[in-house]
Amino acid sequence: KEAEKLIYKIKARRNSATYSCDAMLDSAKILSGYRVPEITDGPVFTGRLRRDGYTIEKFFIRTEGKYAIPYLLMLPAGKADRAVIFLRPEGKAPVVSPGGQGEWLVRQGIAVLVPDMIGTGETGPGIFKGDAEIGGICYNLWFTSVITGRSLTGIRAGDVSRLAALLKHDYGINEVYAIAWKEMSPVLLHAAAFNLDIRRIALIEPYSSYRSIVMDRFYNPKFVHSIVPGALMAYDIPDLEASLAPRNLLLVNVTDGGGNSTDTSNIDTDMDIVRSCYRKRNSENKLMIISSVPSEGLLKYLTEWLR
Repeated sequence: KEAEKLIYKIKARRNSATYSCDAMLDSAKILSGYRVPEITDGPVFTGRLRRDGYTIEKFFIRTEGKYAIPYLLMLPAGKADRAVIFLRPEGKAPVVSPGGQGEWLVRQGIAVLVPDMIGTGETGPGIFKGDAEIGGICYNLWFTSVITGRSLTGIRAGDVSRLAALLKHDYGINEVYAIAWKEMSPVLLHAAAFNLDIRRIALIEPYSSYRSIVMDRFYNPKFVHSIVPGALMAYDIPDLEASLAPRNLLLVNVTDGGGNSTDTSNIDTDMDIVRSCYRKRNSENKLMIISSVPSEGLLKYLTEWLR
């Protein structure tokens, strides 16, 4: 009932004649606990793997806390002036496997940076469970973020911005793009909303809104760590997507808070403000919202997104 009141206010703001597509960014930055990355030590090189036509270099970099982010950098044989940051909930392993999406991108002449965000891959999820584990997800970790006034999403978004800056300043990349999968999508959205250096954004199987999680009794527990506590007091996921106009935005197979794509009416309602802001900024051609795409058909739309 409390969420319904907040959702009503958000809808009223969107329908207002004075609505600005990026007016809520300051509030989103505060609520998410995002911090603009400060200069830290440079990356530490730990090894290199050579494959046919490209190399994979291994690094880690220190972040705002006392933890490190390990990442792999896939480099084409020639000079690359574009790079893609690729975020997956499982970490970097699925992206860099032979024949995978990372290899496809690097064969287009694009560098690919694949990190293990804190809590994924080599850095997690760890053994701590606490007294609130649902569906294999440690809710206590999220509760702690509430107490600290930050969010896992905001912290990870800061790390994504740090990696984007690294690509430009240490590797001479001119244009930074980013792709995120499922519950890593809110992380990328927050980073891109606060960082104009991320020029193109692609979200694969993202959930449509925080609203759809709160209002779904059977929401997917895997999405919990990507929720910003108290976000609905000021904004929702579609507001962040709308703020990206006129940058290139690709949304593929959007789901609801349960991870299902069958409730098309509710999903389309969430997408309305995104379409509206892209129209308002005369950039409808920069927005692609695609549904019912089989895994083997994804590369077709990524090709258009990169063009």
